[in-house]
Order: sequence, then C-alpha cells, then structure tokens
Amino acid sequence: MYSRAHLLIEREFKSLMKDPPWGIEAWPMYDDTVFEWMAKIRGLQGTLWEGGIFKVYIKFDEHYNVRPPQVLFQTIPFHPNVEVSTGRPCIDFLDDYSEWQENYSMSMLLLSLQTLLSYPVLKNAVNPEAAGMLQTSPVSYRQMTQECVAASQRVEAGGSPQVTQPDSHAVRFNQDDAPARPSRPTRTAGNTRVSKLSFDDYHTTWCGIATSKTRPDAINPFLETIRGNPKLQEIHLGVPREELEDQMKKQMEEHSILMYGKFKGQPSLESVRDAKMAHLERMKKIYLPPRQSPLPPREDIDIGKSLPALQANDSNWEKEVDDLVNWTDNLDSNAIDAT
Repeated sequence: MYSRAHLLIEREFKSLMKDPPWGIEAWPMYDDTVFEWMAKIRGLQGTLWEGGIFKVYIKFDEHYNVRPPQVLFQTIPFHPNVEVSTGRPCIDFLDDYSEWQENYSMSMLLLSLQTLLSYPVLKNAVNPEAAGMLQTSPVSYRQMTQECVAASQRVEAGGSPQVTQPDSHAVRFNQDDAPARPSRPTRTAGNTRVSKLSFDDYHTTWCGIATSKTRPDAINPFLETIRGNPKLQEIHLGVPREELEDQMKKQMEEHSILMYGKFKGQPSLESVRDAKMAHLERMKKIYLPPRQSPLPPREDIDIGKSLPALQANDSNWEKEVDDLVNWTDNLDSNAIDAT
C-alpha cells in the first residue's frame, strides 16, 4: 500500500511525461523509490542562459505536497539567486513553507527555476559576488554566464567542464552520486549518467573557466570578482594570505597612481609638529635680526688706547648737536607760521 505522498509524486511524473514543458525533463533516479528525482533544465531562448543545460536534484519526503521538496542545482550556475556552496535556489515558496500551496505542481516549480535563471532578483541575493558583478559590470557578468553555458554543455556531452586539464594545485571533479547510497540500478533519460558536483569541484571548475579568455584584450571576470575576497584570492593564486594582501595592496596603489595620480597620505602628529617647528625657525631667520652677543673681555685689550676713539666719537656727537641748535635758531618764525 503506497502512501499519499508516493501517489502524488507518481501522478506528477506521469503529468510531466504526458505534457513536458519546453526545455524541462525530470525522472526518478532509482527504480525502487520515487522520492528522489533528477531534472534537466535548459536556458530560455533569447536570454543569456540560452544553450545552458543544468541538472537539478529533487528530494521529496512523506509530507509532500503539504510542503515543497528539497531542490538543489547539481550543475551550479554563477547566479545571484543560487547559493555557491550548496546549489540551493532562492525562491520564496521553497524557503518559506507558508508560501507553498498544495496545488503547486512540479511543472510549475521547474518552470520557476528556468525563469529564475534569466530573470534574477538582486534584492537579498544569496550570491553577492554575482549580484555585484551584474550591477557594476554587466559585460563581465555576460561573459561569466557564457562560460557557465559552455561548461554545462561539455558536462552534458560527457566531457570535462574545463577547457584545459587542471594542474596539480586544482581540485579535480569526481563523479560521486548526489546522495550517499549504495550502488544500485538507476533510471535515467537515455544514456545520460547522473552525477553531483561538490562545492570544491564547482570552485575548481569556475577557476579554470573564468581565467580563460576569448580574446587577448578581454577582461578577466573571475579576477574582478575575487578582488575583494581574500579567501578566494589565496586559493586561486596559491600564496600565503599575508603575501597576497601585500601584493594586492601594491597593485591597488599602483593602479590608483596611474588612474588618479599620487596623493599624499595623512601625516602623523609628530611629522606635523616637526614641520611647524621647522617653518617657525625659517620665519625667525627671515624676519628677526640675529642677536649679537657682546664679546668677552680679553686680557690683551689696551683700555687706554681705546679711550681716544671713544672720546672722538663723543666730540663728533656734540658737534652735531651744536649744528642742529644753530640751524633752529636761524629759522624764520614768520615763514613757518605762514606755511
């Protein structure tokens, strides 16, 4: 005797098989249960994600359809509304069970995911790097989505998501199944092999993809994205964090000098005080006459010989006074009053 959830899930599967929406496929992963599905979503035509093929893991429980199933992107896109570490899409009725309604079908859920790819919501984005790139550099975001689409096509064809083979420092993809279950027969669409990519594998893939350039003068979107993230920079460049911060600081300083010119930093209190004292000393030398200290008496100075010179100066001064008195006596007082 099957449970209510089992019967509802089977009905949803038959409905999808009878009238599948464009670009959407879904099927149970195992023969002995219908509670775990694998879906395949294609990007909408005429959008940035056109040509992309993204696998989605869906897990139901016995509470379906009172509450929604667990949904995770297995091929994780670089998207503002998809968590990088888990692949969980950010949709209101998946995050809040009170928003879910029992009449929601699996076709509607998968169509919502397909629409979300092409029409992201930037408010409360779970991938701030993708949201920031879309707002500040749409060209870089477009290039990143094209790289994602190309990688998904390579994975769908059974190849490696990377253009080149990863080096010894990169983490390679594994082909472990999404749930940790014993090996058993699987039910897939055609000959497609079902696999789940871990976060490390995802990070390695996009490291290899984002650093490739379509042309020599193309902007590197990955380096622009990790510019303010020290952890991603350390993983990508393979250098200690302290050395990485020093290198990035020097690069930013050089970039600022080239773009905006060299600006002096804020001086310290000690340097300001020293500068003021130096300026004060210069002003003293310019505007204040130098002080002449009296010479100390020397034993070899002959006071007697110095007196005649002093007396001569006194006589000259007296003569000047007498001349001035005589000049004033000869002044015409009437002429002075007339003037």
